[in-house]
Amino acid sequence: MTPPMRRAAVLSIVIAACGGTTSPGAPPTTPRQIAATPQTVWVQPGATGTLTFEVTGPTGAPLPGALVTFTIVDDPSTPGSEAQGATLVATSATTDANGVCAARVTAGLLTVFRVRATSAGQTGDVVVVVAAGVVGTVDVAPFFSTPSAAAAIARSVEVLFFDNSACRALTLRAPPQPARMTLSVSAAGGVARYQFVSTSSASAVLGRALDGNGVVQALGCVDLPGSSLVAGGVVQAALPLVDCGPDPTGSYAATTALAIAPPLAAAATIAATWRDLTDCPLDPAQLWLDCTIDALGPATAADPLDCVPGTAPGADGPIGDALGALRGAPIAGPDGAPTACRGSKTSGGDESLDAVVAGMFGSPVPDALVHLAAAAEDAPHLFDELRIQSTLDVAQLPGGTLADLTVTHTLTSVTFVLPDTTSADVALQPLGLPTLSAATTGTTSDGTLTIAQHGFTARLGTAARSAFGTLSLGSRGLPTDAHALVSTLAALAHTDDGTLVGCAALDEVLCARAGRAVGCAVAACAAGLEALAQRLDASFEAADGADLDLYLAGSAPLIDTHEDGLAGRFGDLQVSDQAGSWSVDLRPRGGRRTLDAAWEAIRQSN
Repeated sequence: MTPPMRRAAVLSIVIAACGGTTSPGAPPTTPRQIAATPQTVWVQPGATGTLTFEVTGPTGAPLPGALVTFTIVDDPSTPGSEAQGATLVATSATTDANGVCAARVTAGLLTVFRVRATSAGQTGDVVVVVAAGVVGTVDVAPFFSTPSAAAAIARSVEVLFFDNSACRALTLRAPPQPARMTLSVSAAGGVARYQFVSTSSASAVLGRALDGNGVVQALGCVDLPGSSLVAGGVVQAALPLVDCGPDPTGSYAATTALAIAPPLAAAATIAATWRDLTDCPLDPAQLWLDCTIDALGPATAADPLDCVPGTAPGADGPIGDALGALRGAPIAGPDGAPTACRGSKTSGGDESLDAVVAGMFGSPVPDALVHLAAAAEDAPHLFDELRIQSTLDVAQLPGGTLADLTVTHTLTSVTFVLPDTTSADVALQPLGLPTLSAATTGTTSDGTLTIAQHGFTARLGTAARSAFGTLSLGSRGLPTDAHALVSTLAALAHTDDGTLVGCAALDEVLCARAGRAVGCAVAACAAGLEALAQRLDASFEAADGADLDLYLAGSAPLIDTHEDGLAGRFGDLQVSDQAGSWSVDLRPRGGRRTLDAAWEAIRQSN
């Protein structure tokens, strides 16, 4: 053979040896399988144990000469399964003629962990139980508690065994992965055997009954004291399973439909205050004069600046007394009794100051005053129909039973709806309310979620003030802010020649009639308008509580909307017999009310 031919032959041998090309007739070695024999090994603390693995090729035949590497599994999803000082004697081995290799592990402290064998990308695990003293075997026998709807649809039961643990430490619907292998038995009956269970410590055994789609239909957990085991023997542990219904844990967007009838007492207070702007024939001139004259006198605790002139002589100062004598006489009502409205004539028959100031608004009446009267008629209906938006975050109660839950309920917004179906959404967080989120407890039973009472500072009056600005004022072209509104109303008034408007125009008229120099009432006019704006805003406080002013407690059916074992929603407002129900306790300053409300909540995330 010539040198070039020898080099070519050598090169082809090297390529074949490196695995670059499988020679014709050589059986494939992948994919391969790795199985631990046995799957669970018991080692005394500080002792060395042998773990055996069998590697088979694609045909199932033993695969000799395969390189296998070993690692101690450190998986965050299996808490409590740390190696506790255990070490591997060697990190690799090659299978013998029977496809078998062994790993040796030296145990540390008491624990349960896994050792993983890997070959050609395939893995196999063995459970290492490090336990002192004696151990026993447990046969876990799941069964369905009666009555049970899950028993008819479940196909299998998964059994999860947690060494050195207790049921109260587990979240039953979403448990961690145990160090031991999860075993499966038929839902019709069977036992799951766990070997090498320590007789000196307690364990927890969790069962999950699954339907054909892998959805959990029943759950159960039992604590297994080590003292209940038989050293070197076998005991059977009964594991009762309870129907669990759809899983309620997760985050939900909730809507509460709150219809308040008869109306809140606060609604009458709000309506009366806003009607004062236009309900007398000479308004808003009469009310403007009331506020200005009240501001001419000193404000005291007994006689605050509240747009109600004093009745005692001197209460509103000398200018106020002089102007008060020029006011219109009270108008008689249908029953002949005097009303709070003033007429165009004084008691002496002269033109009243109220009529003079009313004339400053011109004729016909400005559109803004007409719109204002219509807006005031909305006030009594602000609380007739509310929709409260909120979020519900539901979690399993740590250490509780399957039925025990924690619920965090957070109010996000309130929608106010007027009889003509116009509505306004008011976000609550920007209002700076102190308690919009409440933590409480919940329970599930027979497919129903029940939530214990919890309270908020809902401040419906504060929210209604914002809604009224949008719904009633802004929609009619009026300023939505009370201060801007009263300034706009005052600016509609002017002197006969039109050179002065607002407080400047009022000052000229009042000072001339009081026999005072111009400027005598400018400051009082401004202070009076400020007091009027505050009075309008303050009317809504009657619907606010002093502390927590909205309490809820209630229940709703759990509805599995996607047949995935999760509650897709709590209740359904579109189906009357499936809506949730709240017991509502409203505690505004204007009078406590208890009533019922329908609600629903739709899952947003798991």
